Amino acid sequence: MAPRGIPIKARDWQRGESLIETLIAVLIAVIGLFSLGALIFQGTVTNKNQGTEVTRATIYAQDKMEKLLSLDFSSCTQSAASQPVTCNTTDIGATGWTQGLLAAGTIGPLQATCPTSGASVGYIDFLDNNGIQLPGATAATSCSAITPSNITYVRMWQITDLASTGAPAFKQISVAVYSQSAMNVGSGKPIVLLTSLLSNPN
Repeated sequence: MAPRGIPIKARDWQRGESLIETLIAVLIAVIGLFSLGALIFQGTVTNKNQGTEVTRATIYAQDKMEKLLSLDFSSCTQSAASQPVTCNTTDIGATGWTQGLLAAGTIGPLQATCPTSGASVGYIDFLDNNGIQLPGATAATSCSAITPSNITYVRMWQITDLASTGAPAFKQISVAVYSQSAMNVGSGKPIVLLTSLLSNPN
């Protein structure tokens, strides 16, 4: 028996309305959960990719550091014109690119193209997506042989003479690696920066 004053049809309509509201609320919650899940997935993938970039850049920075540390101290600290070609670690044989261990260079800002003048000449090299140094052994040995679209990583280094007080001469070598596909490429900051000291073995 229906309560007085409320028709049966009105009560049925009120019950149906709360069911529709519940379905709409569940639908909104499901959409929200899917959106949150997609956001978490995207964040995880981005984080993993960024970690991979940092790992690769660290390997490339260590590789360059080892090459610089292995240079012959006596011959690669002479004037640039007197240095043998083995003092050039850039794969670019143009004039001014054999700098060896002479104090100069810069680690920033990012030089995204091969320079023909400035502080980076002789203190920068470029790697492709596989970490292979450009322009490569079979290509011409000038900046014109490096296509900017092939550059994925840029390595820049700086060599500083440290003051010595009667001890062997020390050089500080800093290597910065920039990744064209890293998240901070717009900020112009390296994703890896390594620093080491080199002393005169004589």
